[in-house]
Amino acid sequence: EAYEGDEPIESVFDILTLDDDVRDDLLRLPDEKMADVAVFCNNYPNIDVSFEVQDADDVAAGDPVQIIVSLEREVDEDEMDEEELNQMGIVAAPLFPKEKREGWWIVVGDTKTNSLLSLKRVNLQQTQKVALEFIAPEEAGDYNLTLFCMSDSYLGCDQEYSVPLSVAAAESENEDDTDEDEE
Repeated sequence: EAYEGDEPIESVFDILTLDDDVRDDLLRLPDEKMADVAVFCNNYPNIDVSFEVQDADDVAAGDPVQIIVSLEREVDEDEMDEEELNQMGIVAAPLFPKEKREGWWIVVGDTKTNSLLSLKRVNLQQTQKVALEFIAPEEAGDYNLTLFCMSDSYLGCDQEYSVPLSVAAAESENEDDTDEDEE
């Protein structure tokens, strides 16, 4: 018999929102396997991503650009003891030969030109800040870059954000220099 809930189940978060009896009836797993599902669901990362382009109003062609990206794991600290807080970021992978910690790839690129501008890999327990740096395009104009936050351990939790970037024309080097060649 098929599941006939109000909303389709498309992600781990959908399973988490089900009532226990509905979830048990839907999955129909023995208790030991249901415990594995519970561990996986409780470890599945729910990450808030925010970012800011530094000096966004003052970017000229060829200038260095810096984007500060903040990652924060959504947790209910009141319901977690010290041991559980220390275990955050450990992947629920019982068949992996050793303990596996989550890795997150933070990537900035231009999907129109299929170019990668900057990337960093970070580990995340609860919060993490990372600075991505790259050189602004050589042509002035408005660009719509993309920021990706991708897990190396879990499917379905990757995130993608649009990063608008206005690049002004580069200042001519001759404007600031005096004519030293004439002396």
